Amino acid sequence: MLPGERVVLTRRSHWGKLAEPTLSTFVGFVVVAWLVEVAGTAVGQSSEWLWWLWVALLVRLVWKVLDWRNEWFVATDKRMLLLYGLITKKVSMMPLVKVTDMRYSRSITGRVLGYGEFLMESAGQDQALSRISWVANPDSTYRELCAIIFTPAQVFQAPASRPPSVAVRRPAPPPVVAPVVGDRGVAWPPIHEVRPDDTQPIRVPPRQTTGDDEPGWTVSGDAGTFVPVQDPRIDD
Repeated sequence: MLPGERVVLTRRSHWGKLAEPTLSTFVGFVVVAWLVEVAGTAVGQSSEWLWWLWVALLVRLVWKVLDWRNEWFVATDKRMLLLYGLITKKVSMMPLVKVTDMRYSRSITGRVLGYGEFLMESAGQDQALSRISWVANPDSTYRELCAIIFTPAQVFQAPASRPPSVAVRRPAPPPVVAPVVGDRGVAWPPIHEVRPDDTQPIRVPPRQTTGDDEPGWTVSGDAGTFVPVQDPRIDD
């Protein structure tokens, strides 16, 4: 079997396949015994060579029995195989996907003894396994084969992979500057609520001047005004 292959059914050929060689051997024994009894009085000991004919039929029967025991029909979930051959091992195989139709027939003798015959048809191609004769339990075997061949296998489709998410670069929130309290108790920058959608989270406070600062530019709000300053060292 192949890796991952599952055996569904196995069948040995019906014992009716041995009916003909068994009957031939029995009839041959009766005929040879009668000939020896009849011809023995006229021919004498030379009539014993007729037993060799029966021995040949007996050897043929043994060969048929061994060949019957060595023949198997195997059906898996992927193919059908017929294994046969006593000295030279032979395997006939047909993939299940190649089978387009299967005919089932039972003759009058097959109905009495309980065997049938399957005929496989493929897509216009000659396959090694096109005829299966002497099928034991033909009714149940036919139903099981039809369930394997013509029942669609369940195909499990993997869920469609989600498209990769597109990373959207968002503007980083403005840094929050810790307020620093000056000598006059004025916080810089002034404490206020910072919102992510605020385009101007930092406000420019008015410049705080001291007595030691030299006058020049006076900043009021966001605007600056120049104030002329006279140097005290210059006498009027």
